[in-house]
Amino acid sequence: MGNTEQLAFFLLLVIALVLAFWRGGAPERCGAGVVLAMVLVQFGGESVLPSSFRSVDPTSLMADAVGTVGFGVLALQARRIWPLWATSLQLLSLSAHFARWADIGIPPTVYAVMRGTPTFLALAAIAIGTILHLWRERRHGDDPSWQDWSRVAVASARSREASWRRW
Repeated sequence: MGNTEQLAFFLLLVIALVLAFWRGGAPERCGAGVVLAMVLVQFGGESVLPSSFRSVDPTSLMADAVGTVGFGVLALQARRIWPLWATSLQLLSLSAHFARWADIGIPPTVYAVMRGTPTFLALAAIAIGTILHLWRERRHGDDPSWQDWSRVAVASARSREASWRRW
């Protein structure tokens, strides 16, 4: 990654995390926590195992796995769309590691782009999600953060009961 790309990444990282922690709802703050965990894994691992684009980078693989699981759990619980985007993007990043592992002739530069770009876009998803959260709060006065699974179960049971009555 060149200096310009690194600068853009770290600038978006700071903006997304500050915005999410400062003005975001609970899901946005949890997403920022997932990103912080990914950063800690990445920088902690880099001190032990330097990054390489010629073979699978175990540190980046672990960071992307943390991101995929963290955003995936968040996507199941939060009443937001952006965690689905972030989870999907992290799955793309994970697939880059498997492509490198399978050694299907991916040049090192392509591997670097494949594993870094989705995380950059996941940061953008958190920032956009935080902005949309603020917009919904201003517009509606409230923006529920979490799924109410008991309400979903009751609505599903009522729907099944109503369909049986039609028969």
